[in-house]
Amino acid sequence: MALQGMIRAIESARERAAREQRLHPTDFSCISFLYRTNGPVSPTQVISYLGLSSGSGTALLDRLERAGYIRRLPNPEDRRSVLIELDIEKAAEPIARYREIEQVYSAITEELSEDNLKVVASFLEQMIGLTTKVSDGFDTKTV
Repeated sequence: MALQGMIRAIESARERAAREQRLHPTDFSCISFLYRTNGPVSPTQVISYLGLSSGSGTALLDRLERAGYIRRLPNPEDRRSVLIELDIEKAAEPIARYREIEQVYSAITEELSEDNLKVVASFLEQMIGLTTKVSDGFDTKTV
């Protein structure tokens, strides 16, 4: 129950932060992802991280580009593709809001011992693995 409550609280905080910035929660998540990656990434990486379809991902990137939050750059390793780069200055407000949320989480983890952090990390990694296994099973089942 506590884990479910935590997940709902995280989602709620991110949705509220997105609304405050007049962004869709997925837009806010994309800006946060690009901020954390600290450099250009492929559209495929963005779409995969966010779990979007190709069409939804393209629409998202188009929307963020029109708003000035991202730039599409030529990929120096493959002239047929582009890379996505966050405009740190234009995205300053959403980034500041994301960092506030991140700092709250960091403050909590700083209170834990190294051993306790390892236990928490192990638990979360196991939950991710089990959740992924279950959700992958949804793809193979017919309704």
